[in-house]
Amino acid sequence: MVGRYHLFLCTGPTCSQQGAEETLHALQRALIERGLQRHGVRVTLCRCLGQCGNGPNIVIYPEGAWYSHVDERGAHDIVENHFVGGTLVSRLLHEPLDPD
Repeated sequence: MVGRYHLFLCTGPTCSQQGAEETLHALQRALIERGLQRHGVRVTLCRCLGQCGNGPNIVIYPEGAWYSHVDERGAHDIVENHFVGGTLVSRLLHEPLDPD
């Protein structure tokens, strides 16, 4: 693992309708399988990341990487590639839009 991470997963109404709970469970399973749930990766649920319609949304620090449309497969890929391999999952990357 490259370093310590803090992941924020949106569980607001829109992301919840788009599968945030399933994404959370897949993420937790993958973290446990890799032994990262206690070492290196902190998961925080948040109410809204302001990217409704692109969910489920995840932002990861310290990089500030935004991922959108994260399903169960995507959660697994983030654990394997981002956390373990140290590379971004390009197919899920999203540039957040700030509302005016």
